[in-house]
Amino acid sequence: MVNPSLERSSQDDPSILCDSAALPLLGRLSIATASTLARMPFSVRSAVGWLLGYCVGFFPSRDQKIGRAQIGLYLQHKNPSAIIRLAFANAAATLLESLNIQPILRAHRKHISCPAWDDIKRWTCEDRPIVALTAHTGNWDLLAAYIIHRGIPISTVGREARNRAVQHILATMRLGYGIETIWRSDRRGVKRLLECFKEKRVVAALIDQDTRVDSVFVPFFGSPAKTPSSLISIGKRSQAKFVSAFLFRVGFLRYEIFAQEFPDDLSEQEILATFNTRLEDLVRRYPAQWVWFHKRWRSRPDGTVLSSREYLHRLRHKLPF
Repeated sequence: MVNPSLERSSQDDPSILCDSAALPLLGRLSIATASTLARMPFSVRSAVGWLLGYCVGFFPSRDQKIGRAQIGLYLQHKNPSAIIRLAFANAAATLLESLNIQPILRAHRKHISCPAWDDIKRWTCEDRPIVALTAHTGNWDLLAAYIIHRGIPISTVGREARNRAVQHILATMRLGYGIETIWRSDRRGVKRLLECFKEKRVVAALIDQDTRVDSVFVPFFGSPAKTPSSLISIGKRSQAKFVSAFLFRVGFLRYEIFAQEFPDDLSEQEILATFNTRLEDLVRRYPAQWVWFHKRWRSRPDGTVLSSREYLHRLRHKLPF
């Protein structure tokens, strides 16, 4: 269950985000701003974030150009400019919502639908660790917070943000809804991860991005995509059950969770390929709720990693990767 003291600290005093005297002035101001925003009503934060993100999506930044090109090439949507603006809107709404998720959790029956909840409870009753694979869709932090709020502890594997203030906000925010985050740069991280498997906990990870971790190439929107694999390898050795779980917005302040298990006889490669297929199917259904501005296909099976400039050039000219 969620630690009640953590729940109270986030629910009753969002200013928990402010205790960072060691940071530079700009960092402290960023955290103070986040604390102020966390006190706003959830619906207001969601709407403001959506509007701000949508406006940002009009500016021809490098990320906007890459997102628009990827949508045109891989999603083949007839209006990529509209989709990338909505993708920025979703990301910004997610950011402001996640500063204080407790209001939506208290009314989760009204706002969050989870048709597979009986399956999730059954999976957690098995005497096995669970590896939950997910992605940056909808409000991805709300997905973990919801599962924890309903009594299932989760540990996640994550990468620290480069900016110290952003990392402080991120870590405090996640601590506020009771999640344990195993940071990749922590020297004790691998040991703690193995302990989680021995304790038969749920270990979750976002594996939809091209990152500097052990990975394999599996198809995503018809093209090889570097997909993190180390957690699957460890889970296989620990005889874990593998499941996928995604959260998408289905209306204003309405969310739905899509969860499925993987057959036990799938190989590591097959699990990742199936994961990407499931994610692709849902992104086609909700095209603006994935992070299209991420350079998902910049790494190639031959070991080449394209610069942002090279990558955008190839996208725009639809050159083979």
